[in-house]
Amino acid sequence: MKVFVDESHAGAGKTREAIKRIVSAPCRTLFITERKNAFAELEQRFQAAARKAKTNPIIRHIHGGNHDGRGVVKRIAELPADYRLHGHVIVIATHEALLRSDFSGFAGWQIVIDEVPRFLDFEEKHTPLDFAFFQRHYVLTPMEGNWSTVEPTGAGRALAAQDVRDDDSHSHLDLFHARVLEADHPNGTRKVMCNLPNWSAMKGKKVKWCWASTFSLRALTAFDRVELLGNRFSEDIGARITSMIDGDRVEWETLPPPPMEGDAPAARSVTINFFSNRPSAKSWFGQGGGQAVLREIGDHLATTLPQDAIWTANENGDWGKPAPKALLALNDDAFVKPKQAGTNQFRKLHHAAVIYAAKPCENLRSLLRLFKIDPLLWTRSVEFETILQFATRTSVRDPDSTAPVSLWVFDREQALYLKAYFDAQPHIVASMVHVPLAVVIPQKSKGGRPTTFRTPEQEVARKAERRKRDAARKRLRRKLKAA
Repeated sequence: MKVFVDESHAGAGKTREAIKRIVSAPCRTLFITERKNAFAELEQRFQAAARKAKTNPIIRHIHGGNHDGRGVVKRIAELPADYRLHGHVIVIATHEALLRSDFSGFAGWQIVIDEVPRFLDFEEKHTPLDFAFFQRHYVLTPMEGNWSTVEPTGAGRALAAQDVRDDDSHSHLDLFHARVLEADHPNGTRKVMCNLPNWSAMKGKKVKWCWASTFSLRALTAFDRVELLGNRFSEDIGARITSMIDGDRVEWETLPPPPMEGDAPAARSVTINFFSNRPSAKSWFGQGGGQAVLREIGDHLATTLPQDAIWTANENGDWGKPAPKALLALNDDAFVKPKQAGTNQFRKLHHAAVIYAAKPCENLRSLLRLFKIDPLLWTRSVEFETILQFATRTSVRDPDSTAPVSLWVFDREQALYLKAYFDAQPHIVASMVHVPLAVVIPQKSKGGRPTTFRTPEQEVARKAERRKRDAARKRLRRKLKAA
């Protein structure tokens, strides 16, 4: 299959050009965006472009609140039949819907995916009391190391995803079960994996295991055209995962960069402020020292950010720890979720703060080792790119603006990533400023994060070490007794 890719830089006009092309001539298009919150803005942009092109496409969007009680996935599967008599249709849906839907009936349609979707589902689980449930409903087939593939048993196939979702004890497994059923489908392109050699390995009170599922672009083969809009996609972890699971079955064709509208962008400056030489980490943010640093950063930003600035941070803490958003305690009205790719809503603002972390945990590192992927690639693709996308929602995407832009990030590595991006834009002069804090930021401990939970691999190693020590003690006792 062929996939068209536009990996122009953020703010280059990828979405704008895709919208112009879609409205210019009759076509049936499924347009995938990252967030439901972007639907209204996208619909307005499609309507404005259609008026300019003198066309009149049907424009709809699908989300959990507008499908007449039917599931989003079922509603999407019905689209080809619903609009078979209409020549120009645009339906907007989310990345999450993309990853969960069956597109086998979409011949005659095209799909445009705005920004790189999450090609990898990944969740950690702590289920020491649930051995019997997994043993009854799923079968493990060994892969490399402790990793196994997961398939449903007969009882698992009889258990609908909705049944799991509606059960208070197991609702946290609804996505896991849905992915296992999808992988079991005769035409399924998914594979579900977990890092347990057998289900009894989850029984340890401190064992936290994980499961993962990869999305294959082959799920989109029914479409007449598949188009992906993603900044530097070839450098993204999604591209690496895709190449591993799809290999040569996907032919990539790079689209030319969008033409520049109007005159060359006005010259301007961008100042990137950072607070720490220590890299961000959600686990450290949840500890006493990290919490103190975040509170100090919050105090600084509260007196520095202008009223019209936007800011973001992780909304959830690391396994029950306080969330960075709560610790910063900034104006909640100015808070915007980290994922903001594709929007022009903030292009008149000149200030933004992004205090964010998305480093891979140890279980995820185990998966990356299985895939032979450098964890640094994950950090660049998931943490740094999220920060970049947020930062470029500001007036840096307004070619007519000459106002200086000020950005705040947590650490030096994040600031360097932003500076490298802005240095590549000929009209921007970027600089970095270290912001000193009253509280001392300690260097990262060589011992790593304190162990609260153990991965299955760590649990196996712990038990092996304990057996080794026990054997040594028994040998010593026998030796002393013999003496």
